[in-house]
Amino acid sequence: MSNQTYNQYWIDSNKELADQLEYESPKDALMTPKDREAAFQHLAVLYVRYIQVFRKLEMAYDQIVHPQKRRLLKDVVIATIGRILEIKSKMVELELSDFLDLSDILVDMKLTPDDLRLPIPKFFVEERHEAIQKHSALLESLSAKQMGFGEALPPFPPLKLSEAIRIIQINERGRQGRLRAKYMADIKLQAQREKELDQNEEEMEVNTAAIQIQKVYKGYKARQHFKKMMHEEMTFLGMTTVMRDLKNNPVLKADNNRNRRKLIQQQFEEEYQQSLVNTREKIMKVEGPDMKESLQDSFRQWYMEYKRVNSKFPDFPADRVWADPNFKFELTADGQIPAAQGDPDGSGGDSAGNSKPGTAASGGKKGKKGKSAKGGKEAKPAKGKGGKDAKKGGKGAEEEDDPDKFKFDDSKYIADIKAERSAFADKWLKKDESENFAQKHDQDIVKNEKRREVEAEIKGQVMEVLKEELKNLKMAVDREKAGKSRKGKKGKKGKGKKGGKKGGKKGGKGKKEKDMTANRTMESLVEELVQTGILQKYPPVLLSDFRGEFNVLGTSTSKVPMIKPSMGELQRVVSEYCILPMGLDPEIPVPAITSALMYGPKGTGKSMLINAVASELGAWLFNLTPKNTAGQFVGKAATAKMLHMVFKVAKANAPAIVYIDNVEMIFAKKVPKDDTSDPKRIKKDLLKAMKALKPEMRVLVLGVSNKPWDGDVKTMVPPFNKHLPVPRPDYASRNGLWNYFIAARIPNAVKDINVSLLTRMSDGLSAGQISLACERALTNRRLKLLRLRPITTNELVEQILNMTPFDKDDDKPFWDFHEKTSLVKKRTAMLTAPDDEEGGKDKKKKDAKKPKKK
Repeated sequence: MSNQTYNQYWIDSNKELADQLEYESPKDALMTPKDREAAFQHLAVLYVRYIQVFRKLEMAYDQIVHPQKRRLLKDVVIATIGRILEIKSKMVELELSDFLDLSDILVDMKLTPDDLRLPIPKFFVEERHEAIQKHSALLESLSAKQMGFGEALPPFPPLKLSEAIRIIQINERGRQGRLRAKYMADIKLQAQREKELDQNEEEMEVNTAAIQIQKVYKGYKARQHFKKMMHEEMTFLGMTTVMRDLKNNPVLKADNNRNRRKLIQQQFEEEYQQSLVNTREKIMKVEGPDMKESLQDSFRQWYMEYKRVNSKFPDFPADRVWADPNFKFELTADGQIPAAQGDPDGSGGDSAGNSKPGTAASGGKKGKKGKSAKGGKEAKPAKGKGGKDAKKGGKGAEEEDDPDKFKFDDSKYIADIKAERSAFADKWLKKDESENFAQKHDQDIVKNEKRREVEAEIKGQVMEVLKEELKNLKMAVDREKAGKSRKGKKGKKGKGKKGGKKGGKKGGKGKKEKDMTANRTMESLVEELVQTGILQKYPPVLLSDFRGEFNVLGTSTSKVPMIKPSMGELQRVVSEYCILPMGLDPEIPVPAITSALMYGPKGTGKSMLINAVASELGAWLFNLTPKNTAGQFVGKAATAKMLHMVFKVAKANAPAIVYIDNVEMIFAKKVPKDDTSDPKRIKKDLLKAMKALKPEMRVLVLGVSNKPWDGDVKTMVPPFNKHLPVPRPDYASRNGLWNYFIAARIPNAVKDINVSLLTRMSDGLSAGQISLACERALTNRRLKLLRLRPITTNELVEQILNMTPFDKDDDKPFWDFHEKTSLVKKRTAMLTAPDDEEGGKDKKKKDAKKPKKK
């Protein structure tokens, strides 16, 4: 697609953001949601709309090559991500569930479930490409261990010796039988040919032979023409797959186009950076002296005019006043200094407090008796009328404090989106770019920005000189008048020093955490963690590789105490909790977590999700699985040192992920005797380290378990911020998985296979088992025989029947454990509370109707 297309995406997204902002704060008070259900519906619509805007903005930012537009567009993308996460946090607060059913809202907005998928911004990895490459090279040089996908089953189960011998015998006998049959068939064919030659000794006439050849050839051509017409018709109706040339493959073309645009982005960015340096140097050299001279002339004219009118020199403006880009040295008509913004008295005193004798910093008896005394008197009436108003306000607040009424908090990101929209409208919306077809940087904007930057720098340098100049003039006048001003100044300085000493003492009080590895370099810590197998490399996996569909049968007003997630919903929740907050800068305040617990049956994709989170972020991965650390760092001191090293290196190289498989064994009440890894030894130090984590550190602890009930619920659940069940795939997800795994091996064979039958028969199988069934049926040897013998549905059904049978009670322990998590408990209490209250009221009425016994 062209530059104009992506620019139009940006324009359309800005219009949609304007509609969003209007919907966020309706002008009519009656339209504002008041109860919990209406508030959730309001937030859900906002949430879905923001996701659609974010999808367009992310695509536009990824493809636009204009360096200045990309900077503004990135701010819009980040603000939109922040708003999405804020709204999701509010929705979870209302519904008390991390998983939400939004199918009815999608129907109302005429959207598909796939429109709810959150794309992962590609700049999370692209902007850290060099750092990620260095980390990968470091792990390769140190021969780091590879993290696997959990305990994967082998493609084929191991055979006994007798079974292997029997299989070899069957294949060998079959091979000999095929050779014998082929030999006998060749003998019969040769005999038949000799017999035909003996019967047809007379030569066929030329005309008869020509007619026979024509019949065969015309029939062949007619059949080919019919097949071509049939294929064209079926292709037009969309009832067959079209074999395209790889060179004309649209997906391949799109990838090549994206790679080309990335190179152009890099080239234009380098040109823009060079232009910034050159333009700044040119402005500093050409316009800098004039700026400096103009500032000095206006300053001298200003204080001379003030002295002529007021017979004294003015106070130098405060730093916050002259730092304003619009500041000018000017006087009012009566020769006074105009009032600055936020300074109603017009004093505009400097930072040293020379024009504010009533402040504590200036000291002096006059200040205490003067303005501070007045300030005290002025404060008293506030207890009168203000106090009454406060009481009235208090009553009003009590009346408005309705527990069912939901209150919306002010969002920082709404203001950011408004500011970025106005910046877009001022700079780019109406700008004529007909001559900038290549979308290179705008030199006029660069000049204006660098001119302001140079002006601010020169102003900072000149103002210090001018401040000293005015100070020297005042001192010269004071010396001429003579007085006791020097003593007063000494007294003030003495008091200032005392205050400084006290402040220094207070600042000195503070305990720092003891660093166990203070005498070691970061490189040595990384090397030791790699050698012990804790710091690992991982295979590149995208979150989109975690295949799953959304549940379209639920409603947003569901009253079920426990909402069971679909695989598509789980994928979105993982991106919201584990990827998007971790990919943003630490200075950006978004709702974030520091730990999450994933639990589910084997083969459902828990380890794959860990790899996907790490790959999408380009994060460092630390494996603290008990089996991985067994036999290393033995003893309490060594274990504490190990945890300290892991979290120290993780914080220094954020984003980082600390992965713990079989986490239930760390919190188990009793460890099995056959487990020699001593998993409970890291429990105390792990809880301490997890408690010290903060979202801005960008270190995420991910625990994984396939038997969470083996751990002590009271100690295992609270340390983790989020508890995410990883379920078996439902019907829609299984259908998508079968299509994906079969098409990955045989692209054109899906139409010949009854995928619906496979989906129904694989009810209860995990995603790993479905992948394993395809791997066993579609081996390399079987793929070579496809031209002779096409794949059939029965071959895949046979592999399904060989899988371990599924019992519906197998999943019950997982959902029983999920019911014990804090959020599900709160939701259950919230849904049952109204019934309990109504029941209590009915009981009271019945008790009141009953006659009292005498």
